[in-house]
Amino acid sequence: MLSRDMLQFTVDPNYSGKNLPGWFLMNTYLQRHLGEIMHFQPCEGFDSCRQAVLSGAFDLVYANPFDWVQYVQKLGFQPVAKPRDHFDEVYLCTLAGGDIHGYADLPPRIRIASAHEGTLIHMIGLFLMDKAEIDRARLDFVYTGSYQGVLKALLQGNADVGFLFDEVYTGASGLIRGRLRILDQSDDAFAFHAFCIGPRLAPKMELLQGVLLGMNDEPRGQVLLQDLGFPGFAAVTPEEVECLTTLAEEYISGHEAIDLRSTSSLSIDDSAFVVAREDPTATS
Repeated sequence: MLSRDMLQFTVDPNYSGKNLPGWFLMNTYLQRHLGEIMHFQPCEGFDSCRQAVLSGAFDLVYANPFDWVQYVQKLGFQPVAKPRDHFDEVYLCTLAGGDIHGYADLPPRIRIASAHEGTLIHMIGLFLMDKAEIDRARLDFVYTGSYQGVLKALLQGNADVGFLFDEVYTGASGLIRGRLRILDQSDDAFAFHAFCIGPRLAPKMELLQGVLLGMNDEPRGQVLLQDLGFPGFAAVTPEEVECLTTLAEEYISGHEAIDLRSTSSLSIDDSAFVVAREDPTATS
């Protein structure tokens, strides 16, 4: 049980899984600059992380785009800072030694590994498939719960295509990348993870933003940024919040869901639909 006597901080499970010690050091760095006692608590999965934040367990979170939009709307969180000159993109990957060299080589039924249907990476992956005119009724999804799970599904031959967060692909070893082939990738430059603060930390919003944006200006901050793999942080603009909020609302409400029975040449039933819905137990 997390104590609510002190501030609580967590990060997107994908990031805590990559460099947990670095995030504990980030927590120490923020405590020292904010003059506050703050406890860092990593989350093991997308669902548990979102549930914990929506239940009011955290005051500061580094969250993926669809999650922080919900925290803003439902809890009054405020996005404070985002990675500088970096956006969330998706890589569609296959095995390098396989028969799939392009969309035309995909089998009639396509096994796709995805971390979770309620993520922006999943949404962009679907859009890339739509752009290539791949019938969604051909898609069979394997939801792995993490991007490392997507890598594992690909390498073990349990998926034909994987929707990979670009940072997971670029952060993988050369050996692993050498076993993968990039089928397609997005280059939209509009979505991003962000530090967001809840109401209890709101009085120190300007101070926190100054600390994050100024990390490149001091030696300890520079080392920590390098350790966590960030070039630095920049402020989040109201226009960016509005753009991502609109996109998330449309996707989560099912606006982008396709009625496969009216668009597909295949005979299918309701189980084949790919529909994202607003659900506090689903991840974003």
